[in-house]
Amino acid sequence: MNDAPDEVALPGGNVGGAVLVGDTVRRPTGPWTPAVHELLDFLAAAELAKIPRALGIDERGREILTYLPGEVVPIGERALTDAQLASAAAWLREYHRAVAGFPRSSRRWRFVERALAPGEIVCHHDTAMYNMAFDGDELAGVFDWDVAGPGIPLDDVAILAWNSPLLFPDGDPAEAGRGLRVIADGYGGLDPVAILDHVSARMTAASDRIEAGQRAGDAGMLRLGEIGEPANTRARLAVLATRRDAIAAALT
Repeated sequence: MNDAPDEVALPGGNVGGAVLVGDTVRRPTGPWTPAVHELLDFLAAAELAKIPRALGIDERGREILTYLPGEVVPIGERALTDAQLASAAAWLREYHRAVAGFPRSSRRWRFVERALAPGEIVCHHDTAMYNMAFDGDELAGVFDWDVAGPGIPLDDVAILAWNSPLLFPDGDPAEAGRGLRVIADGYGGLDPVAILDHVSARMTAASDRIEAGQRAGDAGMLRLGEIGEPANTRARLAVLATRRDAIAAALT
């Protein structure tokens, strides 16, 4: 069935897909949606900027979110500027501060149903350039919150690094190291080598979750399988393992 005339398919959306209707975005829902909307409502009350507002569910059972204008930099076509990386990292720090007060009791997230463990927060879990809109060098919005759930702050920072300075792990170690330092400095108080070393753990866990979702029949995770995930990620991780020492050396 074709989209209605007033619906415009938005690019990307490998997990769920999204359409623009007026100044709102409509996306598929799941058992995790109530927790995600509670999270977005909490962040709105905390006055965190650059996030969509949850407006409810439409007549087709899709969630309704406010549209975040800005440019999404195509992944793999060109890199984020240093200023864009720093802006995204600084926003992550603000998000992690805001979300630290979110109630820690058990909720049904996309990949797990449990309370937050000590030291955990609710992470976005996909803070990559394809889920960020920019106004020039400044971050303008962060969308696609459907895989949010328990994690540690470094999880979100590692996702940003994985899809930016480490997007091509067989590239120039000095360039990768420089990007990691930009992220660390933008966030503040982080060791870029710690970010580098957490990437493998974070992306291995992501690959495991995608595979578990595929076995469970999660439609979004099955769509990721159609574009080669998580096999592509595991292959890139194998390359990163051979380049880790060279990148770390470039940081010293």
